Amino acid sequence: MAAATMLACWVASGRVLSRSPVARTPGSALRCLAGAHTFERAAERIEFVGSFSNWTSMPASRLPEIALFGRSNVGKSSALNCLAGRSRTKVARVSKTPGCTTAINLYRAGNVCTVCDLPGYGFAKRGKELQEEWGRAISDYVAEREQLRVMVAFVDPRHGPKDNDANFFAWLRDFKIKDARLITVATKVDALKPNEVEGRLLELQAAYGLREMPLPFSSVTGAGRSQLWRAIEGAAD
Repeated sequence: MAAATMLACWVASGRVLSRSPVARTPGSALRCLAGAHTFERAAERIEFVGSFSNWTSMPASRLPEIALFGRSNVGKSSALNCLAGRSRTKVARVSKTPGCTTAINLYRAGNVCTVCDLPGYGFAKRGKELQEEWGRAISDYVAEREQLRVMVAFVDPRHGPKDNDANFFAWLRDFKIKDARLITVATKVDALKPNEVEGRLLELQAAYGLREMPLPFSSVTGAGRSQLWRAIEGAAD
């Protein structure tokens, strides 16, 4: 199935342009300004830069960029607040209503990296035209954003594999995104019994054709926070 068709499935319907990703500058070169600061320590200084309708309106940056993907209501905003170490003053808005992230939200963590929170997919109540617009914007972003280094895909292990998640990972493979730059994270593991976690993660790994088991993560308890930052930093090199 063509990349455009896969992404159309991901956002429910519509035609999306697909292109080969641009040649990207090595992460180590982009990170030359970071000095001795680690990503995790820099995250404590994370701040909101702005919301953008497409990648062309986003400010240029020499810092490596981390993009956050996932279904609506998978917990991306809560995960971002957890990664930033924010328990009270939130850096990202959290809503109980799916589909609230309707633009490309950009954050900056000091002089170390930028973080891009992309609109969630799979929320049927959003109109077809808007879903098509999101699909085009995200496809263009992945293809053209030169400083994109790491793609973090959030999945919910509580309810088993989902078709729109499967379509997303299939689209990534067809888009020729190297797995070395993809990190899959299983959110909300605090809602599972301890003896259920590994089995659920192995199930998602098999269903989505992942090379590695998703990283367990909880925005409630902070479990997996340091491990995720280390994985991101390693993948950004």
